[in-house]
Amino acid sequence: MRVLILGGTRFLGPFVVNELLRRRSEVAVLSRALAGQDADTFVRERYDGPVRRYAGDASDPTCLQDTIRSWQPDALLDMLHHTADHATAVAQVAAGLAHTVHLSCASVYGPRPICPVDEETETLKPELASPPVAAQVAADAVVLTAIAAGRLPATIVRLPELYGPRDPRGAEWFFARRVRDGRERIALPDAGLAICHRGFVQNMAWGIAQALTVSRAIGQLYNLGEEKLYTLAQLAQGVVRALDTTVELYSVPGHLWTTPYSHTSFFDLRKARAQLRYADRMIPRDGLELTLAWLCQQPRGDDWSWPGIGDPFDYAREDELIAAHGVKIE
Repeated sequence: MRVLILGGTRFLGPFVVNELLRRRSEVAVLSRALAGQDADTFVRERYDGPVRRYAGDASDPTCLQDTIRSWQPDALLDMLHHTADHATAVAQVAAGLAHTVHLSCASVYGPRPICPVDEETETLKPELASPPVAAQVAADAVVLTAIAAGRLPATIVRLPELYGPRDPRGAEWFFARRVRDGRERIALPDAGLAICHRGFVQNMAWGIAQALTVSRAIGQLYNLGEEKLYTLAQLAQGVVRALDTTVELYSVPGHLWTTPYSHTSFFDLRKARAQLRYADRMIPRDGLELTLAWLCQQPRGDDWSWPGIGDPFDYAREDELIAAHGVKIE
């Protein structure tokens, strides 16, 4: 199978490319990141085999059409599926292919205290969503409309919070840096009971490759995530354990303190299991250890931030909250 990937150069992309190469697919990548003198080094460092490279703007219909004519792929994977304009351009140009897969995300559902979320769950209304989430909802709507009209043999895959080596966001750094800084206590909002669905990139790459290669996936929408779910407290404990130390965890009021992964939203995976035969290829514990090993080799700087957290390493405030409100999590 010949696959054209739009994007494919960042975090998740190389894992998907390498999974497809492992399956003996022929792969081409269209990305602006492939322009310049460093493209050869870039490819050697990230991909495990030969990859056809096209340097250009995947949202430009002319560029995309020229690439499809040159490569003549059987399938297309859109990893840049984030706006309605881009989705419209891809849907128009790729309509003649055998299969297209478009990557979306769990954010379109918003925080869901009542879970699990299945593929029939209503997405956020654009007027109630942040601009990036509203744009993602609109992009999904373009593809779903094209599927319903019979104009596009497409699949949408909605991904959870991703983690793994080369993660540019590095959510686990919130906890890992505390361990490295010798912190003996970590505050978690509301006893760390939130369950945020996560996905190690190697596992998600396998599931995406399945969506590309299983004919039954055409015309379908899938929620994808790891089979094993962890509470925020269990995740923090896993980070501490992987770094071979001990730290006490304390519950503080959620309206006073937040961390990465502190919202609840998790998927019902029955459809992906049944139709894509999805199963974790690597257990999350091992994925977490690989992630932390990479983070410790590539530590974040003092400018690391996380949405909704003013100063993620304000230890004085954290200590004050623990002293005033903390309840030890056993």
